[in-house]
This record gives sequence, C-alpha cells and structure tokens, in this order.
Amino acid sequence: MFEQNVGDGANLFVTIVAVIIGFAAAMGYIDFIKRTKKEDKKH
Repeated sequence: MFEQNVGDGANLFVTIVAVIIGFAAAMGYIDFIKRTKKEDKKH
C-alpha cells in the first residue's frame, strides 16, 4: 500500500516537472518567434 502511494506521488511529480519544462520551453519558443518577427520588421 505504502509503496503504491510513493509510486503515484513520484509519477505525479514527474508529470508536473514535465509540464513545467514544456511550458517554459513553449514560452521561450514564443519569445524567440516574437523577437525574430521584430528583427524582420527592422530590416
């Protein structure tokens, strides 16, 4: 019983970390796209 709870907690933790990393990567990507568009307008 205890081992199962620890396993679920670990899976939840891994899922949360994966979501945070994915969100951060997406924000970085969007920022990169916005910057490249601004650079295109300058030239």
